[in-house]
Amino acid sequence: MYFKPDATATSDTHLMRIHSGGTRVFSVHLVGSGVNSGKLRVDDASGTGGVNTFATACGNGTYYRLEAYVVAGSTATNGTIKVAYYLGNSTTPLDTVYVNNAANVGTGLTLDQVIEGKYSASAEQIHFDAFAYDTSLSDFIGVSSGPPPTVTISANWNAAPGTYITPSVTASSSSSTIASYAWSYVYPASGGPTLTGATTNTVSLTTGSAGDLYVLQCVVTDANGQSTTATTEVRVPTSGDATVLPGAPTANVGSWANVGGAATPGDAMSDSSDTTFIESAVLTSTETSERFRLQPMTARSTFNLTVRLETDTSGSTSPKVRLFEGTTQRQQWSQAITNSWGDYVLAFTPSTISDWGNLYVEFAATSP
Repeated sequence: MYFKPDATATSDTHLMRIHSGGTRVFSVHLVGSGVNSGKLRVDDASGTGGVNTFATACGNGTYYRLEAYVVAGSTATNGTIKVAYYLGNSTTPLDTVYVNNAANVGTGLTLDQVIEGKYSASAEQIHFDAFAYDTSLSDFIGVSSGPPPTVTISANWNAAPGTYITPSVTASSSSSTIASYAWSYVYPASGGPTLTGATTNTVSLTTGSAGDLYVLQCVVTDANGQSTTATTEVRVPTSGDATVLPGAPTANVGSWANVGGAATPGDAMSDSSDTTFIESAVLTSTETSERFRLQPMTARSTFNLTVRLETDTSGSTSPKVRLFEGTTQRQQWSQAITNSWGDYVLAFTPSTISDWGNLYVEFAATSP
């Protein structure tokens, strides 16, 4: 609806009132006195108090456009009211308010009475024009679905094999109510422990073998369809030797091939066969590289990284091997190799490592 104040209000003026089944859902007022005089206010279902007051006052002699819509909740008292107002035909709101957990905005909502321009007894003059009532949100201009939910997820877990754990999220929405939770695995792609309670805010699982890594995500969606995804990890550290985790590389520069039929490049890197391996394209002056995550480990005072390397042509080259903690490089080695497979033991003093569950190894090379 459009409205234009023509004189300063001396008491509140109803611009819009919405009813459901004869019961007030909400109303919008132009405040007539006090510190909020000239501002719009959204009132609650009973009409006894201001739910939210807009920040900017309306000027006399100016046409404004008021848009409002209501989203029914899953109970009798958890719906959402959204109101925005604009200068004339602008598509940029001057201000928007969201009212969550609104009374009478729930199941069985039927907007059966829309009252426009209910005047108070004061002498102000309000002009109204082009009032419209519609049930299609797409017909509203600029009244957005609001920001996505705010989500906090459990910190990364370190757990022994066979441990029952319960990662959880806390979520809220400034513009709606939380409608659903959906937990799933980011890693591994298949074969992870069964997730119980995957549609609630708390999921549970029992960890598997030492060296396992589970990356979990929870997608939280509000009643407006806005969603936020949060991720956490469950690590089962090994106290023995650790190898590359199966799966795709976590970072890649240039062209690499997975040779020999292993299920993934990570599988080729972690098995004992010389017939399965990763291979770079023909080397140039531009560095090519692939990075892989290592199995979670317990902390240790000594650390050797053993890599098996060869070049497929005569002569030699010196690829680089790098160790990362997260995205931080902790060590780099330059290792001369030949066209015969060889095991190379790279010694590392691990005093700089603080997160032994988050280590990566990278292989990089350029032309000799």
